[in-house]
Amino acid sequence: MITVDNLTKYYGDKLAISNLKFELKKGEIVGLLGLNGSGKTTTIRILTGFLIPTEGSVSIDGINNFSEPIEAKKKIGYLPETPPLYEDMDIESYLTYVAKIKGIDDSKIESELKRVMEKTSVTDVSQKLIAHLSLGYRKRVGIAQALLGNPPVIIMDEPISGLDPKQILEMRNMITGLKGEHTVLVSSHILSEVYKTCDRFLFIHEGKLLYNYSRVELDKELTKYSNLEISIKGKTKEDTIQFLKQIDPNVEIINIEEELLSLALHFTLKPSDQDSFRETLYSTVKQNGLVLQYFKNQDLTLEQIFLTTLR
Repeated sequence: MITVDNLTKYYGDKLAISNLKFELKKGEIVGLLGLNGSGKTTTIRILTGFLIPTEGSVSIDGINNFSEPIEAKKKIGYLPETPPLYEDMDIESYLTYVAKIKGIDDSKIESELKRVMEKTSVTDVSQKLIAHLSLGYRKRVGIAQALLGNPPVIIMDEPISGLDPKQILEMRNMITGLKGEHTVLVSSHILSEVYKTCDRFLFIHEGKLLYNYSRVELDKELTKYSNLEISIKGKTKEDTIQFLKQIDPNVEIINIEEELLSLALHFTLKPSDQDSFRETLYSTVKQNGLVLQYFKNQDLTLEQIFLTTLR
């Protein structure tokens, strides 16, 4: 449904994305993931025709995005990070306006508005001014305008950014409800939330595509590392920190209890390395006169795996 080949974009001398190559299949939900500044938004803007790449090509349902831009755009519904809304209009008037811009036949506009408003759960507030809507409802209206005309491809840039937990859950359900009917690309830096939504995951870092994982492949990757949390009590905080840095310079100190001079820490290790780490830890603790208070395994989050692979 979407084919990206050798996509490269420079802003002057600054390289934003480099040689991106991937495909999105019909009906799947794909996450475009990476840290802020990794090139996600540049990629999204090229896919939707807002930017022209320095090199490379994009086709949407077999239509070249650059040689046939109008026809390609008809295949796409787009939700930018900040929804393109007119605050002095009510929801129904705004969606009617967008439907006319998209060239939807006048005889079909009423039924099309009813469909997208029901899909995004804004029917009950359709007469409300957009200026009076919460961010969550603004995002819903943004998705509604993207769905007008029933395009086969839906592209969303940071759809859950700024939402509260309840709104994030609602947005997640809304996105998963599009599966099968549309090919959906969701860009986000909130990796753990996208993991709950998508079938496949594209990881971008510094403009380059690092990984292209299906959910099964990503789940296998999650088993390659383990997160260990330990708490050690020492004579002084500085001595304890220095001791732990000697064992692993990448140790992450997550809590320091000043009165007890104890520290809780995270270590990210491959499972095969855990036995040797335990032996080193136990013997070194004893030699330095420290006290090991607890040692436990924890599941590694998607964010922790991603950051670990960047080291």
